[in-house]
Amino acid sequence: MGQKMLSIKYQKSLVNSFIGASLFVFCSITSVTGQSATVEPRPMTFLDAQKFARSGSWAPSSDGEWLLHSVSTPDWQEDQSQSDLYLVSMKEGVKSTRQLTFTEDKNETSPAWSRDGTFFVFASDRDQAEDREGQQLYVMRPDGGEARAVTATRWGVADFAFSDDGKWLVYRSGEEGKEQLHRLPVGGILSSEPQQVTRGVSGVEDWEWSPDSRTVYFIRPDFVDEDNRKRLDEGFSVDVKNMVTPLSSLWGISMGDLAEVRMTDSDDY
Repeated sequence: MGQKMLSIKYQKSLVNSFIGASLFVFCSITSVTGQSATVEPRPMTFLDAQKFARSGSWAPSSDGEWLLHSVSTPDWQEDQSQSDLYLVSMKEGVKSTRQLTFTEDKNETSPAWSRDGTFFVFASDRDQAEDREGQQLYVMRPDGGEARAVTATRWGVADFAFSDDGKWLVYRSGEEGKEQLHRLPVGGILSSEPQQVTRGVSGVEDWEWSPDSRTVYFIRPDFVDEDNRKRLDEGFSVDVKNMVTPLSSLWGISMGDLAEVRMTDSDDY
């Protein structure tokens, strides 16, 4: 459904390709101090594997010509990692790889193509401020240029996805436990104000576009534990024994009139 994930088969193929390339580079390192020198082979260790830059967030273009992906580089001294976005031709392979973002201490992840392939949206923490936290969304062309901000939400963006018909971009944002869905028209993604489309007391959890792009389905708790919410709002963390977990229901919201419809009403787990 949507553009949120690749098929398992395709992911496995990409994983095998990148692992193979990484192992080839690792095993082919030679000294360049003027004369070639043979590196004494040794067994690979767990720490060796952890030092590899890792590829992820694979997003093939709709025409199958290009692949966007992130590369995360670990820094064990600073106990953190940093990721940037790369573009590679599916025909030419690794040799065609081109880096698109260059943030030394920020992260760019989760690229998603527009339906026509003229731009893509990604998440980044590059513009955090006192009145904004988490990741925001940015738009960028695959042929280069500066990334432009799409959102500037107080609580950042938890996740997002284009509709299959390419008309809407929906994202989830809000304070923990109070997240709601918002939408932007793709045709005016840089000029339009985001529109909040869900307004429940409890927050939206998992959600997914319908195949026909007319409806967004989502999970929402049936009630809110106000005592626990108050504790969290006041900054208290309490290990509550036998805490009641709210039941959740499946809902659908029409992208036409934004009417919410509860799809399930059973109290069974």
